[in-house]
Amino acid sequence: MNRQNQNNKNDFIGLYLGTVEHDSRDKETSRELLLSKGVNPDELIAEGLRKIKRMQLLANAEKTKKEMEGSESVKLAATKWVDQLLSSIDFSLMEVVKKEELTVSFRNVENLSKEDIRNILIRHFTLKLMNQRNKGG
Repeated sequence: MNRQNQNNKNDFIGLYLGTVEHDSRDKETSRELLLSKGVNPDELIAEGLRKIKRMQLLANAEKTKKEMEGSESVKLAATKWVDQLLSSIDFSLMEVVKKEELTVSFRNVENLSKEDIRNILIRHFTLKLMNQRNKGG
C-alpha cells in the first residue's frame, strides 16, 4: 500500500471515529443512532450481559476444576500421612490433638471409631496442607 493510500485510509478512519464519537456522546443520542441502524440497544445490552455471565461461569468452573484436581493430590498425601500416623505403635489421639491444636469434644472422643478418627484427621491434614500450599510453604 502506497503512502497516499495509507494517508487516505487513516483520514477516513479518523473521520469515521470522530463521527461515531460525536454521535455517541450521550446515552439518548447513542440509543437513537442504534435504533436508526436497526439495532435494539436493550437486546444488545442483554446479549452482552449474557455473554459476560457465561464467560464468568466458565472461568469459575475451570477454577473450581483446577482447585479440585489440586486438592485430590493433597488429600492423597494427607491420607497417606494419616494412615502412617495411625499405624504407628505409639499413636495417641490426644498427642495429635495437642500438637495440631485441634478442638474436640472430650465427651465424644471416646465414642469415635477408628474410621471416624481417620476421616477427621484426613480432613484436618488436607486443609492444613492446602493452606500451606496456598501460603507458598
